[in-house]
Amino acid sequence: MKDYAIVSTKQQLKSALEDNISQIIITDAELAAQIKTLKNASKAALAATIASAGITSINIWNPIGWGAGAVGLATGGYLLVAIVALLGVLGVTLIYAIYNGYSIRGKGSVTTPDGTEYEGEIILEKNGA
Repeated sequence: MKDYAIVSTKQQLKSALEDNISQIIITDAELAAQIKTLKNASKAALAATIASAGITSINIWNPIGWGAGAVGLATGGYLLVAIVALLGVLGVTLIYAIYNGYSIRGKGSVTTPDGTEYEGEIILEKNGA
């Protein structure tokens, strides 16, 4: 079993998280930026933003949903954009898995056991692995 995954899409990230991969090398700059935003959020901001994104998507036709979305955007800003971008593919459970279960090593190159070198925008490493 490989203990690393090379990821450039949200779907590939989802698969790596579901497979419990210990090192995830993210090569796409936009996806890496979304993950950095997510990882830099406080737990309270993350929970409020996920709740706000959920309320907005469910109640988009309802003025109450607009108000909740506006509050979330005002308090979450970039975090809300990152959550909405990730939520559709990953879902809340995998977003929390990234937030709680992985740390960011940063941008850099990684040499895999077979000698192949990859340039990662960020490298996620499973906590305790």
